[in-house]
Amino acid sequence: MSETSWWENLPEKALNKQDIDNLLPHRGDMSFLSRVFQIDEDHVIGEVSLSDESFWAPGHFPVQPTTEKTVFPIGPIFPGVLMVESAAQLGIVFWRLRQGIEESGKRTMLFKEIEKASFKREARPNDRILIKCTLDKSSLRLMKCSFEGVVFKGEDEVHPCFECKITGLSVS
Repeated sequence: MSETSWWENLPEKALNKQDIDNLLPHRGDMSFLSRVFQIDEDHVIGEVSLSDESFWAPGHFPVQPTTEKTVFPIGPIFPGVLMVESAAQLGIVFWRLRQGIEESGKRTMLFKEIEKASFKREARPNDRILIKCTLDKSSLRLMKCSFEGVVFKGEDEVHPCFECKITGLSVS
């Protein structure tokens, strides 16, 4: 009997982009999550859907015509730092869901610490990143979570792409 991976069999019910926007201060190019799935009290999964129109950090591995002198013909690539930012946004949504809007409504969560960030695979246009957030510690002022991301290259090709631990500090 094979073990099911955490990204398989996601629940039907998910927070959509509008629900997420009601929980996050991020807007425009800096709003990365497209859906959030509540798994249980200690886990949520977020989705980042990348397209040609997504924010690609202009100048970060730009698309260049292939010539003999092309040094980096691989772009665009979704920057690893934006994978970590996407994880942090998922952490804020999770914190708000756990604390309740009334408790957390006048506060926002900021980075306090990022630990053990490592990157294993790039993400490109038309890829989809799923991020699992596992709660390590939570209070009204502090939240620490472990994150694991996988990138979907098409429908069936899945690769680990990053992991990190993030501690957030809420401020009013």
